[in-house]
Amino acid sequence: MTESKNRYLNSLQIFRGIAALMVVVHHAVGSLKYYHNTNNSFLQGIGTFGKFGVDFFFILSGFIISYSVYYKYSEPESFKKYIKNRIIRIYIPYLPIGILMYFLYVYFPGFSNGSREISLLTSLTLFPDGNPALSVAWTLTFELFFYVVFSISFYSKKVWNYFILFWIIIILTFNYTSLATLSINSNPVFNVVKSTYNIEFILGYLLSLLIIRKIKISKKTITFGLLFLTIIIGIKYITNQNTPFYFNYLFSGIAFIVLYLVINNYKPKINNNSILMFIGNASYSIYLIHNPLQMLILRLYPKINSITNTILALVIVLLLSSFFGYLYYLIFEKKCMNYIKSKIIQ
Repeated sequence: MTESKNRYLNSLQIFRGIAALMVVVHHAVGSLKYYHNTNNSFLQGIGTFGKFGVDFFFILSGFIISYSVYYKYSEPESFKKYIKNRIIRIYIPYLPIGILMYFLYVYFPGFSNGSREISLLTSLTLFPDGNPALSVAWTLTFELFFYVVFSISFYSKKVWNYFILFWIIIILTFNYTSLATLSINSNPVFNVVKSTYNIEFILGYLLSLLIIRKIKISKKTITFGLLFLTIIIGIKYITNQNTPFYFNYLFSGIAFIVLYLVINNYKPKINNNSILMFIGNASYSIYLIHNPLQMLILRLYPKINSITNTILALVIVLLLSSFFGYLYYLIFEKKCMNYIKSKIIQ
């Protein structure tokens, strides 16, 4: 069971790396347009697709935490270890870059491409009170919220499952009915609670149940699901209708099916020294540092006047983001985080 479990998680590390690189491309394309006035439709399409890396992250996070914790419920002090691990996992790598970005924006406001109002509370704690200085850190607020509510499962799995149903009702009600106009929707904390992004964490949890309980889905159902979602995306693209979060739902559905297929049918022994595992292991660090890094690279990059040079700039951004992300991972995830865990978690 342990070997099989490790193979699942090792395979998913590679997906985490892919998701991180998707987000890097998304932000790099935006910076290319901002600093170099690039306006290639194909490139813009790739950049738009790259933002779905966040959705991929959320599904993966929902699956990984649900699947890995399932085997630890019976361990002594499992809840305390879970909470400590999650806090350390989020904050130790985040705080150095989060604090640095806050002081950069306070003392060098020209460093930013935009003019966002920055919340000190959110920047330091990730509590939903405003914009964090590190722009991508808004996703960590959702991660933390899922970790908190998932704690219910340590008390009672039955209560947790009922809570999931209640949570889905809240999300749908306050996004797609007349209740979406209520003033409570402007509350930053409630905005996190009722966000449609939470559906993706829930999908990850549901995927973990399918795998843990060894529930099989027929190939016909999977094929039909993929075909249906692909057709809907095509129609949506052609008609260019503007339905909020529509594409995110469709992408999440496809990602759910792909992950189910990979986990059930593809469990290779992955070389831990492969480049894919390096990127996968460092995916959180790459995600944390890539945005200010790519912005700086492309701000200093010589004037771009050809598609070849544009592609070269993107490749350089991906390479440097991966390289410095891995260095950041070695320092703050592998060294600092493990040291603190050894002192706090016995």
